[in-house]
Amino acid sequence: MGRGNSRVVLLRWAAWFFLGTSALVTLLALRYLAVAPIADGFAPRAFRLTMFVTQAASFGIVLALVTLPLVWFVPRPRLVVPVAVLLALVGLTLVLVDTFVYQQYRFHLDASVWRLLTDGGAETTFHLPSRTWVEFGACIVGLGVVLAAWAFAAWRLAQRFEREFGPKRVRRRAPIVTTAALVLVWLVHNGVHIWANAAAYAPITQQVGVLPLHKPISAKGVLLRLGVDVPRAKFAVGSVPTGLNYPRAPLTFAPQERTPRENVLVLVVDSWRSDALTKRATPNLAKLAEESARFVDHHSGGNATRMGVFTLFYGLPGTYWPDVLAERRPCVLVQEFAKQGYEIATFRSAPLFSPEFDETIFGGISGLRRESKGTGPADNDRDLTDDFVAWIEKRDASRPFFALVFYDAPHAYDVPPDFRREFEPSWPTVDYLALGADTDPVPFHNLYLNAVRWSDHQAGRAIDALRTQGVLDDTCVVVTGDHGQEFNDLGLAYWGHNSNFARFQTQVPLFVRRAGLAPGVRTHTTTHFDVATTLLTDVLGCTSPPEDYCVGRNLFDLTDRGVITIAAYSRWAAVRPGVRHVVVQRSGDIDVLGPDYRPTPGSDADVEYLRAAFEQRARFRPGPQRTGL
Repeated sequence: MGRGNSRVVLLRWAAWFFLGTSALVTLLALRYLAVAPIADGFAPRAFRLTMFVTQAASFGIVLALVTLPLVWFVPRPRLVVPVAVLLALVGLTLVLVDTFVYQQYRFHLDASVWRLLTDGGAETTFHLPSRTWVEFGACIVGLGVVLAAWAFAAWRLAQRFEREFGPKRVRRRAPIVTTAALVLVWLVHNGVHIWANAAAYAPITQQVGVLPLHKPISAKGVLLRLGVDVPRAKFAVGSVPTGLNYPRAPLTFAPQERTPRENVLVLVVDSWRSDALTKRATPNLAKLAEESARFVDHHSGGNATRMGVFTLFYGLPGTYWPDVLAERRPCVLVQEFAKQGYEIATFRSAPLFSPEFDETIFGGISGLRRESKGTGPADNDRDLTDDFVAWIEKRDASRPFFALVFYDAPHAYDVPPDFRREFEPSWPTVDYLALGADTDPVPFHNLYLNAVRWSDHQAGRAIDALRTQGVLDDTCVVVTGDHGQEFNDLGLAYWGHNSNFARFQTQVPLFVRRAGLAPGVRTHTTTHFDVATTLLTDVLGCTSPPEDYCVGRNLFDLTDRGVITIAAYSRWAAVRPGVRHVVVQRSGDIDVLGPDYRPTPGSDADVEYLRAAFEQRARFRPGPQRTGL
């Protein structure tokens, strides 16, 4: 490729090479469009165009960050050029593999998929014929040839520019103009997304997950705190293209013979761990539990509110949340109750729009109570209970209702100053700076239990209102938590939630009180994924198979639940309760952990766990579009 080893020539060559590889990435990314339809209109199409520009720029920047230090410190073409070509080929190969995974299963290449590919799971999971492997290998060879040819051409071009114009003609204008143009596109692109996210403009938000390096900015919370009123777009379900096959078929129902129809109350206590349902901590709910079917080995589908509540209502793994949010896809459970004439009501301590449950779980339902008016979480619990009691007393009794009552004080460890603290010694407030491996957990845990007791006090008022109005026996009451709360129970300095998938953060109480249902303890494993199935089948008479709309089964089904896919904000785990956890980190690492959350030797079972979780994560995405590359 010539003898020129000038750093300036190499830098010029690198600029041309990065530009060409970015264009090649864009061409490969067009494969996503085959299974990512877009709504008509200028705004969605312009957004997609800028999305591809930012994706290409991101790839070029990543390649530059790896290559340019080598250009600067070791400006030798015979070293730099082959290394850059090899790195570009690796990156393009990953993009190619990702397009295949996305076309087949509608999610991107991650650590779990890579583990299946490299540990022998690809043959049984992806069902790839020999011809596909040959085609894939040919594609990689072809990409290598194109990259090598472009690297050679770019080098010739850089040398020619050097001979004809020399280093004095190297100006900063072109790099500055190019950088400014990319920054402008980035700002416009993210500005449009900030507006679309706040306005729930689905033709734009549903495009967010199409490209793997596309992570636009959202600022709805900031806008709300600033008091900015963004008009919210209104779209009917199915009015924009979707990437979800949810439900997989229209639900069917048997004729209902029971009149009047049964009410449903879902009562959730935030951060309520399984061992915090006691007569001392929760006297009111413990009394109700004695009248109920109680499931003592119950597991949430998440270790934080967003994922825990999502899995409770949708019956889907939390890995579907980004797609559901982007498409503003309501949950089947609430939609079916609404279709059958139920009055839908929400009483949440925290705002219903944070996370966006108003646009997802309760999407399309008008007249919802969106937020409380208290001075803090504990006062909000009191406020929502006041509103619920008033609503129960005044509502139209001729219609059945489906209501959510959601308490928040334990999440914030908030206890009113005038409420007696049953558990002592107790911290007055949380001292987060004091938390460490050697911190005495008792005062902190007692503060939490006092907050749980406050929420139980309010829940008791809500249940009493049902009794007073004579509707408790006509109501299916489901009581649970969204996730647990840890107080260094593992001895690993974990505090709170959203930090691991062990039982202290994911195992929660669950009991169901319903007329005709025998009270008692059920010891078989159950999950949040089972609740939607149970309500749809046992209350509404749904006759569709559960696999058409969730990954759970009826709570009273005694068969083994197998692997549970539990999600956090940035990672997920394939969990076999009491046996092992296969945790997939966002960084790409996979941790195999035992019940004590310590590392344990890997085995063939880990691939089986991942394969089972993989099926759950792919079940409600469109089926394979093609058999080869």
